[in-house]
Amino acid sequence: MAAAPGRPLAVDFEALSYISSLVEAFQAFDSDNDGLVTAPELRGLLASLGLDKSEAEARDMLARADADRDGRLSVEEFLDVMNAGELGLGALGAVLQSALPTLEAAGGALVGADELARALGALGSASAEDCAAIVECLDGDGDGAITIEEFRLMADLL
Repeated sequence: MAAAPGRPLAVDFEALSYISSLVEAFQAFDSDNDGLVTAPELRGLLASLGLDKSEAEARDMLARADADRDGRLSVEEFLDVMNAGELGLGALGAVLQSALPTLEAAGGALVGADELARALGALGSASAEDCAAIVECLDGDGDGAITIEEFRLMADLL
């Protein structure tokens, strides 16, 4: 039995794309891929942009954004600094969270528009067009799919 078509989501896809690009930028800062940016990583990135900052200057820049004062910047802290929470995508985060169990049970490593439409369509949460737009916004490499890990990260961050 086919799932009923989902209702259209009221999503600002431009805002979703912006948040996705912020997460990609954060990951570029995170040279050791541990999910946190340290002062040396920040300094290295700034140097690659032609901005020669001392270690102390990089620490000061990082400290301004380091809400939990652990000396490292998490992606959540980065998004807070970039005012991503003010974009009003919390409802989308809840919708994406609702799809996670179905997507994880399917066992696929990649999530495309069809997989997302099946997961959310069964819940009546989103139309196929919305699912295609969501995947397009989150698809950093343009291959039409995102990894389940990237999907989970975005669902958690929204």
